[in-house]
Amino acid sequence: MKKILFISFPVSGHVNPQFCFNKELSQQNVKLIYYTFHKYFDKYKDVENIELREYPDSFRELYDRLSGDSNMHSKLLAMLYVFYAFTEIVLPYIIKEVETEKPDLIICDSLAMWGKVATRYHNIPYCYFFTSFMGDSQTVQKSPAFKLNIAKSILLDFPYLVKMLAIQKKIKKQYGMLYDQPMNMMSHQGKFTMVMTSKEFHPTGIEYPSNVRFVGPAHVENCDIPENKDTILISLGTILYSDTHWDACIEAAKDLGCKVVVTFGGNTKNKVNTERLPSNVEVYNNLSQEDFRDVLKHSAVFISHGGFNSISDAVLYRTPLIICPTTAEQAGNGEFIEKYGCGLLYNKKRIHVQELREKIQQVMDDKSFQDNVEKYRQSFLNSIGMGKVVEELNKEFNLY
Repeated sequence: MKKILFISFPVSGHVNPQFCFNKELSQQNVKLIYYTFHKYFDKYKDVENIELREYPDSFRELYDRLSGDSNMHSKLLAMLYVFYAFTEIVLPYIIKEVETEKPDLIICDSLAMWGKVATRYHNIPYCYFFTSFMGDSQTVQKSPAFKLNIAKSILLDFPYLVKMLAIQKKIKKQYGMLYDQPMNMMSHQGKFTMVMTSKEFHPTGIEYPSNVRFVGPAHVENCDIPENKDTILISLGTILYSDTHWDACIEAAKDLGCKVVVTFGGNTKNKVNTERLPSNVEVYNNLSQEDFRDVLKHSAVFISHGGFNSISDAVLYRTPLIICPTTAEQAGNGEFIEKYGCGLLYNKKRIHVQELREKIQQVMDDKSFQDNVEKYRQSFLNSIGMGKVVEELNKEFNLY
């Protein structure tokens, strides 16, 4: 029986798509070990033939500290520094795990650089798993917002570059120059690569070589979509730090003749006064995935932060988007959504109620948005899917 290690980047936006893949792979004749934080273990309670390994407490503590710094989320160099800082602290553990387990294959989350270094250090076959768009030069060239953020970050956030280079020097001294340079971190690098979207939806997807498999989103449901949608959904992610965004979104949406559903996704930083809301506004601390998707299915507009899983779900349920981003990646996603005609980007630090109301009305009135979302929805439904990509993984690495 062949042994496979899956080295995850332990955040929900990565863990959730990987669950569907791991569930499919675990049904094959392989031994699968998955590395993540303990808080995600319960997701796998009904999945057999998978062993869950918990990252060290030192990694979790560093993650909690750095992810809690709201100033870092909008700074590209700060986020790159975070990836290297994570790698430095967890790399000794992963190096030892790979040495002990001697796997036949390592699947690396695109952002889990510690997995890439370990597999190169031990000369183990490996492949990549992307939960969103690849962020290589080919994609970045199509995103003016991302290119502008790079230039601004180099000028304004130079101390993070110094910290990042210092960590690179330490890793190189101990393990060799086996880490990714920043612009290679989100590239396929010629390896067997799985990307959780369709070729048509990915920027310049048709130009990528055959080693890149566009699997489609993790959740695919070919279901009936209501023709007359009557809801506006507002969900701005779990790490939004502006405590005024939700109030402004509610104020913009509440008088447009639709039911308004707000979910905080467990975010406790909101300051919404739920006692004075209009009767057509429903607020939830958190919705289950099933309830969230049911609301989205009936939504005429989805006001989103621009997280990739949220975008994928919106396209699947033929719901146009308004993207209100808080990071460069989300702004880039919003650019592509606007370019594809699947919604609008509203990229301002502070939401102005009348401006947002006009954008909501525009998306609801212009039927071309729904037509374009339906086009990309069909590309999702026609992608190869988890079962097929697991078959191709086996052929590539002779797993079972």
